[in-house]
Amino acid sequence: MQTLQPNSTLQGGKYIIKKVLGQGGFGITYLAEQTILSRYVAIKEFFFKECCAREAGTSYVTLGTQSNRETVQRFMSKFLKEARTISQLDHPNIIKIHDVFEENNTAYFVMDYIEGENLSEMVKHQGALPEATAVEYITKVSDALAYIHARNINHLDVKPGNIMINSRDSRIVLIDFGLSKQYDQTGSQTSSTPIGISQGYAPIEQYRAGGVAQFTPQTDIYSLGATLYWLIVGETPPAADEVLSDGISLPRSISPNVRAAIEEAMKPNKNARPKSVQAFINILTNSVSTHPSSTSDEETRIITFYEEDSKGILISLNNLKFRMVQVHGGTMTMEDSESSGFFGIFSSSRRKQVNLSDFYIGEVPITQEIWKYVMEKNPSTNMGDKKPVDSVSWNDCQEFIFNLNKITKLKFSLPTEAQWEFAARGGNSSRNLKYAGNDNADYVAWYWKNSNHQSQEVAKKLPNELGLYDMSGNVSEWCNDFFDNYNNVFEKDPCGPHNGSEHVIRGGSWSTDEKKCRVSVRDHKLPTCRDNSIGLRLVLNKN
Repeated sequence: MQTLQPNSTLQGGKYIIKKVLGQGGFGITYLAEQTILSRYVAIKEFFFKECCAREAGTSYVTLGTQSNRETVQRFMSKFLKEARTISQLDHPNIIKIHDVFEENNTAYFVMDYIEGENLSEMVKHQGALPEATAVEYITKVSDALAYIHARNINHLDVKPGNIMINSRDSRIVLIDFGLSKQYDQTGSQTSSTPIGISQGYAPIEQYRAGGVAQFTPQTDIYSLGATLYWLIVGETPPAADEVLSDGISLPRSISPNVRAAIEEAMKPNKNARPKSVQAFINILTNSVSTHPSSTSDEETRIITFYEEDSKGILISLNNLKFRMVQVHGGTMTMEDSESSGFFGIFSSSRRKQVNLSDFYIGEVPITQEIWKYVMEKNPSTNMGDKKPVDSVSWNDCQEFIFNLNKITKLKFSLPTEAQWEFAARGGNSSRNLKYAGNDNADYVAWYWKNSNHQSQEVAKKLPNELGLYDMSGNVSEWCNDFFDNYNNVFEKDPCGPHNGSEHVIRGGSWSTDEKKCRVSVRDHKLPTCRDNSIGLRLVLNKN
């Protein structure tokens, strides 16, 4: 006999055991009556199945050998600590713990008894759920996880069997925190309950020693995505090792946003998963745009979502990401260092003062993988997905931006020359350096002496004061403005001349002398010019 028998009592008759509700490797859950309030509660008993037994004819738990005794005592202490932590939680979608105590040489905690069925039972009985219902349930669970994550707690056992639907009010309730961990302010665990593995729902890091020693929401987010898989597909998700080797296969009938949410959440690399529950929800709720396929008459769906952080906005096109860095507006004096002068060094006889509003600018130039995804072709001469796209004319850039804006529903553009220079100089954090981030070009720029005569992958040199890479060197970058000499008039958010024949390019490139990589140097080309040293960087205006 391993379980408490019906009509056994705890706490001097305060609780009367009615029946067993479930049993796992580390505990047994009972339905019990709380006598003084005449209500049913659920009681979880710490019972380490591999090491514990129950004394014949009694409720007393025996611990076996001395080695077993020490192991069980250690885990029981942690069980109690976790229970006391969870008892402080107060959220409508989280099981409420009312009492924690020790008795029968083991430990117990008392919870609400949820009348109803869990999501595992529901899908087994009804089959896969409609997407709208599944998303509604997952959103409620997400609320609960966001609440505990804000308190540096990971559940570590999110799965359909641990999500109940209360039959009285249809409320979704996350249960069974037996494997949960709380972490301190540095993200290090403060307790080490045994690591359990729920096949299909536990990510790969839960299989590894120390894999969840540091707090990260992404572990629970994997399980959340796997739970959504179960609700939508009606089958247990593939185990973590299968996902690692083979990926995830989903029915074609699944809508794009649900598909993207599952695929993003269940990535084997936890750092590639959504960084927060809200980011996961954003994938489920953001708009879906269509993108024509060159190989099919059907339309391929592109999921876009945006996540704001302290640096700016992270934009995702399915699995491809690029960051727009926030630039706070300010005032700057622009020098007319045209490239036709002695490498732009002694030709700055004209200046103008400008004032700029806030905007966002690309952390790196547009890469070939982003261009190829939007345009379905790669015109570059210096090939490499992580390299800047090259050999694109100003007109080509306008077509790319039109397509990208159609996909994302945002309003990207080429930077004005003033925006480009203000960002390259470091914005309001500028240290008045020659190049974008340093007075020594070798630290921040690829130019003809160090580039091996070709462009290089982005973000391999040091960034400037704003965290922007490759604004000096690598590829020159188109600006939106027509080229003309500066006037001496103060301007607010200048956009350049109203007409002209050539457009500004900035930054120098892998093929130029380092002096042409200075932040003040200007150059200009016809809008039809395609050169293997010219690419682009985007801006996104805050309004």
